[in-house]
Amino acid sequence: MKTKKSEELCEKEILEKILHFMEGMEDMSSLRANNAHGVYDNQALMSALNISSAYLRKLRDNGYLGFSRHGDKYWYTQEDVDRFLKRFHYEAFAVGDLLPEQMRNIHG
Repeated sequence: MKTKKSEELCEKEILEKILHFMEGMEDMSSLRANNAHGVYDNQALMSALNISSAYLRKLRDNGYLGFSRHGDKYWYTQEDVDRFLKRFHYEAFAVGDLLPEQMRNIHG
């Protein structure tokens, strides 16, 4: 049986995860606001996606991420980024509304 303290702990964990997610969304929206033209260079995109230059190069080289190139400078549009994120998006498959941590707490 769940105690009030364990319920509060679960709610706190959920709220912390929501807060962390929302902070990430704010980072992306501020990046978009600062990037009025919707065009990213390597540094801006690596920062937005929190990836390394080697991984970004791998995404480009394998054709997963569209780009434009002028000389040795690469540019990515918001549409390129959105297309990439949509292509590798997976829907949630958990049954019900409970998070895995909550399921463990219920089942012991």
